[in-house]
Amino acid sequence: MNKKMIFFDIDGTLLDENKEVLASTRDALKTLKKNGHELAIATGRNLFLAQKVIEELDFNSYIVCNGAAGYYHHELVFENSLDPVAYEELLQVADLQGHQIVYQSADLLRSRDEVSKKSIEEAMNSIDFGVPDYDREFYQSNKLYQSLIFYSELEKKHYEQGQFPKFRFVRWHDVGVDILPYDGSKANTALKIAKMQGFSVEDTIAFGDGLNDLELLTMVGTGVAMGNAVELVKSQATYVTDNCNEDGIAKALTKLNLI
Repeated sequence: MNKKMIFFDIDGTLLDENKEVLASTRDALKTLKKNGHELAIATGRNLFLAQKVIEELDFNSYIVCNGAAGYYHHELVFENSLDPVAYEELLQVADLQGHQIVYQSADLLRSRDEVSKKSIEEAMNSIDFGVPDYDREFYQSNKLYQSLIFYSELEKKHYEQGQFPKFRFVRWHDVGVDILPYDGSKANTALKIAKMQGFSVEDTIAFGDGLNDLELLTMVGTGVAMGNAVELVKSQATYVTDNCNEDGIAKALTKLNLI
C-alpha cells in the first residue's frame, strides 16, 4: 500500500465532545506514524489555539486558520492573509450593523468590541476559548489570517451577496462565521502541502465534521466524515465513521486498512 498523507480536524474529530483525546485515537495516530504515513492537522483554530493539541499528539505539520497558514515540519510553507483594504471596508459595515468582530493573527486573538454579547461568549466557549482580550486597533499592526464575525443566518445578506469578493464566509456556529481570504481554504493548503511532499491526491485522506471541512473532504482522495458531522458533510464524504466519542477515527483507519 502507498504511504498516505492524512489530515485531521481538531474540534469534533481529534477531540471528543469533552475536548479530550480518546485513548483509541492516540493509539491510532502512533500506529499510523509507525507505519510510515504522514500526518497533519487541518483546523479553523489559529496556531495559538491549536498548539496544545499539536504538542500533545506530536504533530509536526499543521494547517491553521482554515488554510490561511500551513506548516510542514514546523516551518511555515504557505500563508495567505486578509486583504487590509477590503477588511477595513468590512469593519465599517460590521460597525454599522452592530456585528462584533474577533481578529486572528497566527498566534493571537483579540476582540474589536469591549463588551461582548452573551451569544458570542457561547460561540467562543464552543471552541474551548473565552472572549479574547479587547484591542480595537489590533488589526492595524498585525497580519490577520482570518477573522471571526458574529451574525445570524438572516443577516448574511450584508456580507455574502458579493459585497466582499476578496473574502469567503464560512459559518461554524449559529451566530459565528469565519472570514477567510477568498482563495484560502483547508483543502487548497492541504493539497499544496501534500503535492510539495510528493503525495498524489489519491493518497490523501481527511477527517472532519464541520462545514469548514466540506471542501477538504470532497477534494482529497478519501474524505471521512465523523458520525457527529453535519448532515451535508456526511452526505458528501467518501465514508462516514462513528462519532468522536465512540472511537470514530480508530474505526475508520481500521476499515481503511491503515492500522
